[in-house]
Amino acid sequence: MTTQFQKHVLQWHITHRCNLHCTHCYQEDRAAELTSSAYTALLQQYLDFCSALHFKGHINLTGGEPLLSAQLFPLLDLFEQSRMTFGLLSNGTCITGALAEKLARYSGLRFVQVSIDGTRATHDAIRGDGSFDRACEGLRQLRRAGIQTMSAFTCHQRNYHELRAVIRLMRKQKVDRFWADRLVPIGGNAEDILTTAQFHEMLKALTKEHERRRLFSRTDVHLNRAMQFLEGGTCCYHCAAGTTLLTLLADGTLLPCRRLPLPIGNCLTDGDMLTLYRNSPLIAQLRKEEIPEACTACPKAHLCRGGAKCLTYAVTGKLSGKDVNCDYLF
Repeated sequence: MTTQFQKHVLQWHITHRCNLHCTHCYQEDRAAELTSSAYTALLQQYLDFCSALHFKGHINLTGGEPLLSAQLFPLLDLFEQSRMTFGLLSNGTCITGALAEKLARYSGLRFVQVSIDGTRATHDAIRGDGSFDRACEGLRQLRRAGIQTMSAFTCHQRNYHELRAVIRLMRKQKVDRFWADRLVPIGGNAEDILTTAQFHEMLKALTKEHERRRLFSRTDVHLNRAMQFLEGGTCCYHCAAGTTLLTLLADGTLLPCRRLPLPIGNCLTDGDMLTLYRNSPLIAQLRKEEIPEACTACPKAHLCRGGAKCLTYAVTGKLSGKDVNCDYLF
């Protein structure tokens, strides 16, 4: 009898160092980075974790800026040996033609994602002067190397109105996939959270651009984040934190999700990943996938399970509750 393997994603912050200082960044510690032996041990922990729980693992490498880590390519070599697939989440500013060609040699690379947070002036105001042009050049170099590209847009008060303009820019760049999600206020930027009316404006823009793909563009505009079905999308995504998603920080700390900063333990000092996962009351709570009381009468509740847990927690301090931007009428 063949064992069925469910996909699992580990978001691994291999360094906390970064060459940018974005206004909405929630990374306070910018120094953490491990030795090569620690990276090897952590990868083995994840392989053992996936084997024990019958997961097919996939790792998204990020930071900080992962391209700044001297351990990046040695780690990718280990991925190649273990047949681990991976993605790379970057700000795009360090991607040269030579680096893109080097990345393209790895058979396990599935995509490189570059963050774009507005048109040139807005993006540069958030991420630093010149960062928009360097990110777009990075995307061009990735495309030339034959690597699947993805751009990600974090919506907040200062940029949500530019969403469609950014999508058009990414279409000109021939980016393969585009997605957007809401800002989660980690570290004191709660004033930038979208209102529910602004969230609907964001969704209307995404939905219209999603529908345009077949006729006008190769760029796939995704509608697969929490509550994005509210303006006609068909994907009722629910939070995967602690179930089929985990985050590993550069000091070995394990989280359910980077946007849900509740430590499970440290994989280098408190026990291995599998042990921490199995013994965690937080993971046990998340795996129940309970429907919030305020949502029990909703016919969509079994699909979205209350929407974005990370945003609910950031705003209310509680894991279980109705999504702060949900106004679904039933």
